[in-house]
Amino acid sequence: MVVDRIEVYLDGASEPLAVLKEPPYRLNLDTRKIPDGEHVLRVVTHFRGGGEEIREIPFTVNNYPDVMVLGLDEGSEVAGTLELRLAVGEPELPVEPVRFNPIWYVVASVIVLGGIWAYFALSPAAETVVAQVAPPAQEAQAPKEGSSQAAAGVDQALMEKGKSIYEAHCAACHQANGQGMPPAFPALAGNPNLKDAQLILDTVKNGRGAMPAVGAAFTEEELKAVATYIRNSFGNSFGPVE
Repeated sequence: MVVDRIEVYLDGASEPLAVLKEPPYRLNLDTRKIPDGEHVLRVVTHFRGGGEEIREIPFTVNNYPDVMVLGLDEGSEVAGTLELRLAVGEPELPVEPVRFNPIWYVVASVIVLGGIWAYFALSPAAETVVAQVAPPAQEAQAPKEGSSQAAAGVDQALMEKGKSIYEAHCAACHQANGQGMPPAFPALAGNPNLKDAQLILDTVKNGRGAMPAVGAAFTEEELKAVATYIRNSFGNSFGPVE
C-alpha cells in the first residue's frame, strides 16, 4: 500500500502535531514544552485508496535532570529536542547509517597510548625491555629532526616509504626525531642495538614487552622499508636490510 500521509497526535488532542506527506517522515518533538509525566504519541498512517493504521507509543517526559535520549522507545524517558524517524515499511525509504563522531577515534588513541606509557613508566618489568632496546646513554646522539645519514647502497625509494610508515605508526611513541620518551619509549637515535636488522623486523612485526605488534599486518616490503629507515636515520647508518 502507498502512504498518503502520516498524522502525529499527542495524548488525546484532536489536532495533529504534524502532518507528514513526503518521505523521509520526520518531526522534531520538543519535550521541554510538554509537562513532565506520562504521555502517549499516536501515529496515524493514512493510505491512498482508503484505510489507515494507528500506533500508540506511551512514554514518560522527565526534563530533570536534562538527559538527552535519541529516538522514542516504548516506556522510555525523554528530554530536550527529539528527532523522530517514522518508517512505514516502504522499501524505497533510505536507511541512514549511524555516524560515529571522529572525536572518539582521538579519545581511543589517547587511551591506548596512555596505557602503553603507564606500563613502561610504572611497571618494573619494563626496565628489562628498556635495557635490551635502549642504547647506552653515552652513545645516544641528538640528530636534527628529519636528518638521515643512510649508508651506501641504501635504496632511497625504500627509505621514503619507510619514513611514511614510521611517521604513521611509530612516531607517536618514539618521536619524529627518534629520541623517544625514555624510560617509557627507548630512543632510536644513535642506538647501537639497531645494527641487528632481525631485531627490528621481529620487534615491529611481533611487538616487544608492552609494545603492540604494530607491523603484524605489514607486507614484507613494508617491514623491510621501515626497518631500513630506522637503521639509517636519526644518526644511524647501518646500511640496507638484507
